Amino acid sequence: MNTRRRRLDWRGVALVLVILVVVALYDATLVETDGTIIAPTQTTRATDVPQAAVTPVVGDALLVYMTTDALVYPDVPAERTAPALYTAFLADIEAAQASIDIAVFDIDLPELGDALLAAHARGVTVRVAYDDENLTDARVAKLIGSLQDAQIAVRADEREPFMHEKTAVIDRRIVWTGSWNMTLNDTYRNNNSMVRIVSPQMAIGYVAEADQLMSGLFGVHKQSTAPHPVITLGKRTVRYAFSPVDGINAQVVSALDAAKTQIRFMAFSYTDPAIGAAMVRAKKRGVDVRGVMEKQNVRGTGSVFPLLQKAKVDIVPDGNCYIMHHKSIVIDTSTVITGSYNFTKSAEKSNDENLLIITGEGVAAQFLTEYDRVRERADAPQVCNS
Repeated sequence: MNTRRRRLDWRGVALVLVILVVVALYDATLVETDGTIIAPTQTTRATDVPQAAVTPVVGDALLVYMTTDALVYPDVPAERTAPALYTAFLADIEAAQASIDIAVFDIDLPELGDALLAAHARGVTVRVAYDDENLTDARVAKLIGSLQDAQIAVRADEREPFMHEKTAVIDRRIVWTGSWNMTLNDTYRNNNSMVRIVSPQMAIGYVAEADQLMSGLFGVHKQSTAPHPVITLGKRTVRYAFSPVDGINAQVVSALDAAKTQIRFMAFSYTDPAIGAAMVRAKKRGVDVRGVMEKQNVRGTGSVFPLLQKAKVDIVPDGNCYIMHHKSIVIDTSTVITGSYNFTKSAEKSNDENLLIITGEGVAAQFLTEYDRVRERADAPQVCNS
């Protein structure tokens, strides 16, 4: 009897050990070295979105994505291949387990709409804040209408200033932010960037921002929601801020005034005199300043393009036959400024915007590679006739 009991006990122990090993292997696919959980980025929807060759690296707490990798000129809708940015973003949405908070100026991607509806159907809390500027577009109206029909919480900014952010927070631990509107044009035609950050600490600030937007507090009616405005990710530091409440302009000018060797920038819209003056000061003290600006805005009202040209800054119009939509600056090959924040007074004083200032390994190199690609296209402009 005693012998049999011992055998049964050992079988039970063996079963428990097998279960523990399986659980550990499963967790290893989700847990970052610092203990934060990363939603799987390998999941794809091949039937919905053509796959790009680039697969995101699971495990890095900060990943940079560009649409430029997959852009083809001219754009032929039937021949599109989704950039890694979009497939990775969709994978995170499809892996969401508890919550999705999106704040975006423009949204019309049908696969994304389907993914949000599916998330809601499986019990995920979905919230979307957007700007009503684009509701006249049938695709936008259809997507927003489908969310409303499903009783998903949506909130439109109906002010004259823009709710111009491009952010998503998934399960209160994954933050996406950058220049990318969630639209067909911004995905398949325009140069854009997004940064994916795994940080529950950072997510607190972004969810608090979403809370305000969803409650109808936009622009100057908001309060600062960055309880931890600087976070550390390994050897990188990330400072984040929201306008018009966090004084983004002063932070950008301060970073430019600290530049020692070089500045590279890509600007969709650039009319802010303080940021322009900071680049002129940098040029005068011997910093190598070069940039590319969206061609449609080069001669627009208030453009600093002539000011920078007069100061001998090497600045050129872009060559994308559609839109160069970046809002990024790289300083001394070590610091990146990026986000939804155009370098304009309205971005500082009235729009809802978001900005990152990132220092540390690898990120600046990726943005400098993107600058080189954008500059190469500027030197040999593409003609699309569409």
